[in-house]
Amino acid sequence: MTARQATEADLDEIMLVEQDWEESQRAGRARMTTRLRKFGEGFLIFERDGAVIGTLMSFPMRYDPAEVGELSTWDAVTNNGDYPPVDLATANALYLASGSLKRSERGSTAYEAMMEEAAALAERLGLSYVLAGAKIPGYDSYCRRFGEIDAREYAFTWLNGCLVDPFLEMYRGHGYVVPDKDHIVPNYYPDPPSRDYGAIVVRSLGTR
Repeated sequence: MTARQATEADLDEIMLVEQDWEESQRAGRARMTTRLRKFGEGFLIFERDGAVIGTLMSFPMRYDPAEVGELSTWDAVTNNGDYPPVDLATANALYLASGSLKRSERGSTAYEAMMEEAAALAERLGLSYVLAGAKIPGYDSYCRRFGEIDAREYAFTWLNGCLVDPFLEMYRGHGYVVPDKDHIVPNYYPDPPSRDYGAIVVRSLGTR
């Protein structure tokens, strides 16, 4: 698998990958074009045998762990998916706004490579963090099985050396942590298995 910066000439293949999202969560062609034009350096595509199999879209932002309340929803962070103004002079973090793999590639090593490409981009830009708003898709089923638990407690629940939430454990494997309970955000993104909670996961690359 190889990675490179996307161009508008790739939009047809990008939209094919986007079809593997649930319909309600897909970005349209106009939004993809906006993201490319606003911060093309953060729009990566991943190819295998000449075909686009994945996308990863990101933009620089300012992250203050003490002001996590500003990251109240995915829409607020991403300007409803169109990205806020980009200011590299004040940015210290790269926010992963969206990413997708074709269904045929899920479960392969492709996702690990994508996450490392994001970290490498942040380092090239001189940023200190990579952030993402992660779903916690095990939350509803955990409550149904074991009884109600606050989402802020659930996100820090361990079993046999692993976080019980599969997404948070996956992110942990790539160097991301949930810094504290304030980084568990209600009504972050519509997702019934997560009861609409999101976790702001952070990978630290240094200081700036």
